[in-house]
Amino acid sequence: MELTCPTGIQLSAYIRSTGNSVPTPCGGRGNCGKCKVKVIEGDLKISTMDRIQLSEEELALGIRLACQAMPEQTVKIKI
Repeated sequence: MELTCPTGIQLSAYIRSTGNSVPTPCGGRGNCGKCKVKVIEGDLKISTMDRIQLSEEELALGIRLACQAMPEQTVKIKI
């Protein structure tokens, strides 16, 4: 599923607001790595927890943790 996410709202919260979800067994702290999404259009900064939980290859492919992402611009993601 693809979603276009606005700025200023945590990605996992926005995903829930659309009636969808990503797993967050760690409660959104970013230490489980289960809420991976892929950026299709736009840019999401790489967070500290992204660097800890994701491989360099995943980061290069645009994979990010939804619970740690706060878009600074509109982004399109794939859940």
